[in-house]
Order: sequence, then C-alpha cells, then structure tokens
Amino acid sequence: MQKLHPMKWLTRHVPSLLAAVTVVVGAAHVARAQEPAAAGVEADAAKIRQLVFDMEKAFEQVHDYTTTMYKQERVKGRLMPREEIEVKFRKPLALYLKWTGEVNQTREVIYVKGWNDDKIRAHKGSFPDMTVNLRPDSSMAMQGNRHQITEAHFGHAIGLIARDARLSESRPQDGVRYLDHGEKVVHGARSRCIEARTPAGGVFTVYYAARAKVCFDLKTKMPTRIQVWDADGDLLEDYGFQGTKLNVGLADADFDPANEAYNF
Repeated sequence: MQKLHPMKWLTRHVPSLLAAVTVVVGAAHVARAQEPAAAGVEADAAKIRQLVFDMEKAFEQVHDYTTTMYKQERVKGRLMPREEIEVKFRKPLALYLKWTGEVNQTREVIYVKGWNDDKIRAHKGSFPDMTVNLRPDSSMAMQGNRHQITEAHFGHAIGLIARDARLSESRPQDGVRYLDHGEKVVHGARSRCIEARTPAGGVFTVYYAARAKVCFDLKTKMPTRIQVWDADGDLLEDYGFQGTKLNVGLADADFDPANEAYNF
C-alpha cells in the first residue's frame, strides 16, 4: 500500500473530517433547538380546556409563591442559553428574581407595580456591576428576553393559555387539536401534560403559538413546564418550575432592595 506524505494526507482527509464534524455539530444544534412532535393521545377539546380553566381557578387562590424557574427563549432567531432563576411573587404584582445558575449569576431584579416610578430596579451581577432603574419595556431591560419582567409569573402564563383555550372554543372552525400526554414527573412534581396544536396555513397567528405544551402539578394545578414552538417546529420558549411553594407569606421585605440578603 502506498504511503502518503503527512502533509498530503492532511490535505486529502482533513476537509472531509471537518465537514463531518460540522454536520454532527449542526445536527446537535438542531436537536437542541427543535423537539419532534412527541406522540400524545388525541383528546376531547372540552376536557383539555377544562383542565386549563382549573389551572386558572387554582391560581385565584394563590396570594404569593416561590419557585426555581428554568428559562430558555429564542430571541431574534437565536436560542439563548438556559437560565436558572430564583423567583418570588406576590399579588397583585411584586417580583424578585435572582439568577442562580451559570448564566447571569447573581443578577437581581425587583419590580413592584406602582413603586419606583413603575420601573424595575436591577443589577447585572458582573463587572461593572451597578444598580439601575429601568422601564420594563426598555431596550436594556428587554435584552436577551422575549417578555418583560412584569410577565415573569404564573398568572401571566396561565392567562395566555386560558385565553387561547377560550379562543379555540369560540372558533371551532380553526381546527385546534388537543393532545393528552398523560402523567409523569416533571421537575420533581407529579404532573399532567397537555398540548394544543393549530393547523398549518396561518390560523395560528390569532393564537399565542402554533404549538404549546403545558405540564401542571396534579396537586396544586400550577405549571411545572411550559413549552412553545412556532409553525416551523422551532422552540421559542421553554420554562420549567421546580420546588414551587404557594402562599408562604412573603412580606414587603422580600421585595425591598434594602433587604440585607440582597446585593443591590
């Protein structure tokens, strides 16, 4: 067998090896960005909608809660890294968020409706770390996010899900399909998972998403995971919730930047 000079071997084989690596990496990226339409049982629309309305009713009894939120969103076509955030929420609308994972570690944000000229108070947790006051819809506050901070709570998410359920109920001609994925453990909680899909052809534009899958805690009816895809099957939003505790009695100090446990 003829032996090739090392440089000739590299010239002949490296391009194809690099191409193979590129294909593998690209395929892995697609796998992360998309999820195949996992099989679910075609379900009676009225029954699935009632489960959504039960979530809405259950949230009416929630005064405050704490949870760990796992968040991943597609922003301007790019799937952002997953974030881990400690969340405190109190009605009517008070939020404290602290980033506890590798992404944006130690960032903190507080928003209380009507306080601080209705602005969020935040510091990014990395150099140069300074505390700022921002409008929730400002470009700096929205950087890397699909939603304003004022929407980072169960009430907003459940409201969107319930809105679409009522919309499909009033518009049977849209042909929205509902799937039941049954029960499974999601982020440590026994959950029921359901899904709504709108048909191709643009009907989905009147709904929040072309496809949405929601898992909720069987005991509390609060979400344990919410996933949303566009009409092309690309993942837009993925939120997980773990260790949720309801009606824990959060006080004003939990939403005060002067709290000694915080770093504003």
